[in-house]
Amino acid sequence: MRLHLTDSQREGGGQIVLLTILLLGLFVFLLLRFGWIPATAVALLPLLLYLLIRFVEKPFYALLPLFVANYFVMGVTRYIPGLPGGIVMDGLLLVTFLMILLHSFRYPLPWRNLRNILTLSTAIWLIYCLLMVFNPEADLNNWAAGVRALALYLFLFPLLTALLLDRYRYLKLFLLVWSILTMAGVAKALMQKFVGFDAAENYWLFVSGGSSTHIIHTGIRYFSFFTDAASFGCNMGMSLVVFGVAALYMRPVGLRIYYLVVALLAGYAMMISGTRAAIVVPFAGFTAFLLLSKQWKVLIPGIILIVGLFIFFKFTYIGQGNAEIRRMRSAFNVTEDASYLLRKQNQEKMKVFMKEHPFGVGIGEAKRTKPGDYLYQLPTDTSLVFVWVETGIVGLSLFLLIFFSSFIKAGYDIWFRIRSSQLRGVLAGLVGGVAGMLVSAYGNEMLQQFPNGPIIYICMAFMLMGPKLDKEICENETV
Repeated sequence: MRLHLTDSQREGGGQIVLLTILLLGLFVFLLLRFGWIPATAVALLPLLLYLLIRFVEKPFYALLPLFVANYFVMGVTRYIPGLPGGIVMDGLLLVTFLMILLHSFRYPLPWRNLRNILTLSTAIWLIYCLLMVFNPEADLNNWAAGVRALALYLFLFPLLTALLLDRYRYLKLFLLVWSILTMAGVAKALMQKFVGFDAAENYWLFVSGGSSTHIIHTGIRYFSFFTDAASFGCNMGMSLVVFGVAALYMRPVGLRIYYLVVALLAGYAMMISGTRAAIVVPFAGFTAFLLLSKQWKVLIPGIILIVGLFIFFKFTYIGQGNAEIRRMRSAFNVTEDASYLLRKQNQEKMKVFMKEHPFGVGIGEAKRTKPGDYLYQLPTDTSLVFVWVETGIVGLSLFLLIFFSSFIKAGYDIWFRIRSSQLRGVLAGLVGGVAGMLVSAYGNEMLQQFPNGPIIYICMAFMLMGPKLDKEICENETV
């Protein structure tokens, strides 16, 4: 059978061939004249154009690369010195919003999804932080550098999630992508432990000074491709909670087994991070989940397990010969820990001048001190103390209000409005993960870091979409 092409088809095919030849010629010319980077950029142009068109048609696809980039961006900066990770994320956020804008010209967006307590509270927080530019203690450049991580991302990531990921299948896709990223983080930490550090990591440890906090008398603290072991350990603690709970509720059985494996590996990675405060994440997270579970068959064994683990760490010396267990056990005796006592002393010094600064000493000032500043040689060390000194007691109150109001609304929905048992369990797991990270934020400064901050903010957006997702599930079940 012979196919007969029309004139228009022949013309279109000829144009594609001509364009391909031109691109190949341009690629070869750039390769020979300028090298691989310009040539590769040209070679990727058709792919980038195709992705741009697809992302404009379905912008929720653009949020997934943004999420993946958020997970790796700070690790990449270790291999590309001088790469501004925050600026890269700002650029990707800007491109994502541009795609949403182009998409909205043709298709309506679900703006009604933004009518919730999280959008309102984060908008108030953003306005407060923007007004902090008038704080007489603040420097304009420092404020511009600090306000993004402190307030802008906290507002934008939940907004994007509510607009683009407002279907239950997107929640499941988010969990799947997150689980894969978690496995990548675990794999890198295992390589560090059993193979060794690569050249860039050795440079960061022994030239840039990372060894002072990561190769210590208690052993090596592994950090994967995160900024530090504290950020890595807390992130793995949150993954342990979320995927441990998902393993109880998700279908099919194969997916449950997979999430259980992810949770167990994340728990091991949390241990080898050597971050003592990270163990607070699963303790607080699973406790919050149990309070929301509404199932005695889950509640009673869960309480027994948590109490048993607490007794194991607090009142026994079982496994004391293991470095990871020994370091985690020290978190249950913090009053005897020298670093904890030093932090408390620093906070007492901060209280002296913070009494006169209810609006803080200025956004962006905590990490850019110089002799004569209030915080000079006074590290904030924890996320909540960081928010307190930069935005004052007023700012800290607004910041905590975002979380507590979200917990109350999500908890109410889980208890009284969500009918799907699977969704109820997954949402309770997200609440537990976020709650665990917030509690751990008193001991570590990791809330405003990539990738922890955006992950937490996306989880909070899903927590507030419970009734909408539940309605979708119930409607599909009755069809």
